Amino acid sequence: ADRSAAKKDHYRGLLHRRADGSSILIAQSLHEQREFRERLENATLFASLTTAILGLAGAIAVGFGAVRRLDAMSDAAAQIMKGDLKQRLPTGRAGGDIDRLAKVVNEMLDEIERLMQEVKGVCDNIAHDMRTPLTRLLGSLERARRRATNIDEYHGYIDEALDEIRGIHKTFGALLRISEVEDGLRRSGFIDIDLKAVASDAVEFFEPAADEAGIILSYQSSTDEPAIISGDPNLIFEAIANLIDNAIKFTPKGGLALVKVEGDGHHVSVTVEDTGIGIRSEDADAVLRRFYRAEKSRHTPGNGLGLSLVSAIARLHGMHLEITSPKIGTRIRLVTAPAASIAGQRAGKSYSLRM
Repeated sequence: ADRSAAKKDHYRGLLHRRADGSSILIAQSLHEQREFRERLENATLFASLTTAILGLAGAIAVGFGAVRRLDAMSDAAAQIMKGDLKQRLPTGRAGGDIDRLAKVVNEMLDEIERLMQEVKGVCDNIAHDMRTPLTRLLGSLERARRRATNIDEYHGYIDEALDEIRGIHKTFGALLRISEVEDGLRRSGFIDIDLKAVASDAVEFFEPAADEAGIILSYQSSTDEPAIISGDPNLIFEAIANLIDNAIKFTPKGGLALVKVEGDGHHVSVTVEDTGIGIRSEDADAVLRRFYRAEKSRHTPGNGLGLSLVSAIARLHGMHLEITSPKIGTRIRLVTAPAASIAGQRAGKSYSLRM
């Protein structure tokens, strides 16, 4: 049996012929090499099968986890579609593509929720602020119908009603202007304008009102050259006018209001500062919301839309709005983007608005 098995073995040999004519054959069995090859093949096959099984198990586990996460995201999305804007997509710690996508969607939902809250706040404020003038309007008309005994009394009640209607019309006009500015509909009116000239015109326009209120209104500029920016001259004038109007309204008699235009070759800014009642630090962002009125200003005439309009105009023109309130008064600064410059760095038509 051993001899039969030996016959089936293969050998590798070396035949050497000696000088005396004899030969020497040195041979080695290939059995061990064949056995090693078979073991290597078996090990490779086992490793491949193990890898395939582990890979399949891992794929199933990952797929199952992904499916569970997608199901959770679908459930969260369904809740959001039902109106639960506080719901957010679940995120994991891995930081993969799905997590990044969920994070971006959650940030978008945060912004949507903020905007929805702002819209709700605007609607609530409109309802609150319109109730008083509408009540007065209704009262004036009812008095005109019931109490007027002669044409003069009748005209007096009608004049009161007209005043309320004009106030309501002014409020909604301001809202429409803010919407137009925020939608970018006024960008077509951009030309090169001299910010110094527009600011000077605004100061000149409000000098009579400042004198009547006992406020010293002054104007300063850090340069003799025109400060040229690209923008809508009427909107820029309206923004500066709103700031000056606020400075006059919220500064007591004998106070100061200063309008200052500055430029450093890269930025141009216009600042309106006063010695009035100031703005609390916690109200600095809130005063830019529509209809918001700080506690100190609730008994001052106005509709709470002035700074909202200024903020919208600033964003349209790429300006940065800075509000600071030192110990005395308020300082509001509009800073242009680096593209704006002192005259000589821009070419084009310059425009000065005169009222």
